Amino acid sequence: RSSDLDMKGEHQAIIQYLGHAYAMGEVPIAFEVEAIARDEMRHLDWLGDAITELGGDPTMERETVDFSPGAPAAQLRKDVVLEEGGIAQYRAHIEAIDDPEIRRLLSRIVHDEMSHHETFIDLASEAEAELPEAPAAEGQPPSRLASILNQGIRHEYAVVLQYLYHGFKAESKDLAEEMQNIAINEMQHMGWLAEALTGRGGAPDMNHGELVLTDDAETNLKADIAVEREVTQDYTKQISEIEDEGLKGLIARIRDHEIYHDAVFSDFLEEVEAEEHVAEPKVEESKQPKPPEIPSVGSLIERE
Repeated sequence: RSSDLDMKGEHQAIIQYLGHAYAMGEVPIAFEVEAIARDEMRHLDWLGDAITELGGDPTMERETVDFSPGAPAAQLRKDVVLEEGGIAQYRAHIEAIDDPEIRRLLSRIVHDEMSHHETFIDLASEAEAELPEAPAAEGQPPSRLASILNQGIRHEYAVVLQYLYHGFKAESKDLAEEMQNIAINEMQHMGWLAEALTGRGGAPDMNHGELVLTDDAETNLKADIAVEREVTQDYTKQISEIEDEGLKGLIARIRDHEIYHDAVFSDFLEEVEAEEHVAEPKVEESKQPKPPEIPSVGSLIERE
């Protein structure tokens, strides 16, 4: 389906652009590339909402990402080419689609992609003069530190996708908006961890683990709470292993955000469960069947 291709393309662009930005280090060009990646995340969000409203199921898959290393200018020229392909694909889909609202949405996205295309051309020229080579990191990070940071990157990437999807499927407008806001916060975390790793000479693992993607708000929220509690435990343990005070503070800050997310999700879960309880038909107590036992959220994350 054209909708799947467009979402996969936006997902590909997000990860490719972020990877290129992280590799450049903290320079103005990298900040501009990250801003474009955030635009692509907005496009992914729009497409997911549109597909859901049409009764479809948004894909969280992506097209193949070129992770090969290179000088900043060469990487930015890859981004130019990716934008050219995206523009051509969107234009073809606009011609093939009759729905006026979807055509208008895709046209809006094309305007952004045309702007991105021009920006990448300009940034590639700037990089030729200012960043002729990829920045050289001093040595390699200790293997355990690299493992900790990459574990965090994979987690943050996974929950960005999971929370976006849960936002697409949420019937409550407030829940959908909160899911999107928290997904953006998790994308920030992913960037902080990746920059910390590349700054120490490591390579971010831009892949993710399994996702919980269902149509049921209660199931989704329980999964979200479970993953937040699991990663909170992980970050807490990892803080004690880290010697660098700045990095220790970064992990603690991210951990505290996850605790906040847990609390937000828990409040929404209470609301969902209360609504379901009210909606249940009343039956005579003598005829009411015994409800099945439901595992607690704590048991979902219990460790041996």
